[in-house]
Amino acid sequence: MKYDIIVIGSGPAGQKAAIQSAKEGKKTLVIDRRDHKLGGVSLHSGTIPSKTLRESVLYLKGLKRKKIYGKSSRSGKRIVLSDLLERVEIILSYELQIIEEQFKRNGVDVIYGQASLLNNKTVIIKDRNNELISEVKANKIIIATGTIPRHPDNIKFDHEIIFDSNFIFSTKSKLKELPKSLIVYGAGVIGSEYAGMFAALGCDVRLIDDHKFLFPFLDQEIVEILIKTFKEYGIKISMESPYEAIEALKNGKGRITLKDGKYYEADVILFSKGRLPCVDPLKLDKIGVQTSDRNLIKTNDKYQTSVENIYACGDVIGYPALASTSAEQGRIASCNALDLPIKHHAPELFPAAIYTIPEISYIGKTEEQLIKENIPYKTGIAYFHEVAKSAIAGDDTGMLKILFDPVSTSILGIHIIGEQAAEIIHIGQMVMALNGKLDSFIHNVFNYPTWAEAYKVAALNGINKT
Repeated sequence: MKYDIIVIGSGPAGQKAAIQSAKEGKKTLVIDRRDHKLGGVSLHSGTIPSKTLRESVLYLKGLKRKKIYGKSSRSGKRIVLSDLLERVEIILSYELQIIEEQFKRNGVDVIYGQASLLNNKTVIIKDRNNELISEVKANKIIIATGTIPRHPDNIKFDHEIIFDSNFIFSTKSKLKELPKSLIVYGAGVIGSEYAGMFAALGCDVRLIDDHKFLFPFLDQEIVEILIKTFKEYGIKISMESPYEAIEALKNGKGRITLKDGKYYEADVILFSKGRLPCVDPLKLDKIGVQTSDRNLIKTNDKYQTSVENIYACGDVIGYPALASTSAEQGRIASCNALDLPIKHHAPELFPAAIYTIPEISYIGKTEEQLIKENIPYKTGIAYFHEVAKSAIAGDDTGMLKILFDPVSTSILGIHIIGEQAAEIIHIGQMVMALNGKLDSFIHNVFNYPTWAEAYKVAALNGINKT
């Protein structure tokens, strides 16, 4: 079987790579190791389930009503695990149907099985019993196999007391009801998102990490607000606390013992400390595809690997490892593989979002980066309590910060924490993409009352400093 392009993996990167190729009239094949389930980790255990859970938690617990009406506001009913899982399954089914229809409409072929590379143009596909399904060839191959959670050898993941982030709300989970207490080891994006969700559900949460700072890559004023809000939700944070052992006890509890001798117990322990690229089954070393010391696939700015006709994109190549950026990388990788012109590709203007409670979104430089790079800047800040929408919505937690050049007033970075942060970041993204200045926010009219109005408040605050 001969194709123009073979895409290995059907997550956001693989989907967009395949559809871009098919739209150009190229014979395209997608290979995915899941049993008749397209969408990758993003759909089945990552982005879509976790964000669906977050919205369900916010709605079912009536957090916004409580901020307006106080503690007397009731959430309607006691939430059971089935409430959350039912909603997740509905969304998964819907999104899976969309992907299948897109592939069918664009003529993308699909084969389910584990892929490995025989040479730079031949892929072998086997089933779970290691039986050969097919051998396929293509002029160009795009690898978009994503990542899996890291499983240290000294931790036994039983999906009952000790979980990784992929399976805490999956069919492999043996949980019958929501835990009353939870320990999250790993205060990265995934761990912090789950910590916030479980705390909002009324769970007693402890967030532990071996690093000194929470989210050192974020604007630190944003992080301070997040930490303050986490503590208001009752989340206990322990940084600089490497673990010695994580184990399930006979009494049905989980225990984490730290290297300093302290230990904590909870109904459930979620280990969320790093993810590993899915590259071993591909046998990349046989054909000379280079990887880093972390096993990430090395690529150039065209997403081309060390083997000329093989490309890679998405989480398997590392940072930023977001569904949105992976999708764009997949599209661009496909364009490059087909020698198509690239009209616009600016990775430095990719926005990022962290769906903690409250959510965070950002684009461009942080204050810390500007100081380190000795770049002059000024700030314009809008606290959400200054925006009328916050009083109406019952949530005044948050801020919007604009970093700009003090002479030209060009926008250097935008950082938001609070309600709708991941939505309104796109206004700033468009201004930056079009080389707009600070007055772009001042001389344009925003609907009132809206969260977006914070841009004008922040810009006015900033212009007063020039």
